[in-house]
Amino acid sequence: MAESHLSRITREYQRQAEEAQAEIREAVKEAGCQLPYLALVPPDPLTGVAGVDLGMVESATVLRLAEVIRAGVDALAAEDRPEATVTPVRTPDEGEPVVDTVRGRVGTYSGLDGERWRITALLGNESWSADPKDIRAATVNERVRTDMAAVSSAEAG
Repeated sequence: MAESHLSRITREYQRQAEEAQAEIREAVKEAGCQLPYLALVPPDPLTGVAGVDLGMVESATVLRLAEVIRAGVDALAAEDRPEATVTPVRTPDEGEPVVDTVRGRVGTYSGLDGERWRITALLGNESWSADPKDIRAATVNERVRTDMAAVSSAEAG
């Protein structure tokens, strides 16, 4: 008896879901994250579509994954540019929120430290120097969190 069209589609969706599950499991491991509940979603009987359930994920893991995804987007964009094109790193304005991708911390740009950039923690007086290539502009969400932290600190202080 011949296999139905839906059966072939279902089998292909199932294969894709299994491949996606294996890929995300390996990728999060490489990113230093953990997705404790990573299950295949059975194919829908009407459409044949299968998927991967990532389950409940801790906020720290989500933030790390977002950082890794953004870095990947930047890397893919760089691959799409002609090799002769160089995008200079813009020096942030003093007090501008930035992210140190090596440390995984949001801080504010506070000036030069030789050829490195001085970054100041959001709360307290802690600062550190970082290579400009390891710094990226903070996203809108990170900027909002920066502003909220500054307001909270001012109200507490």
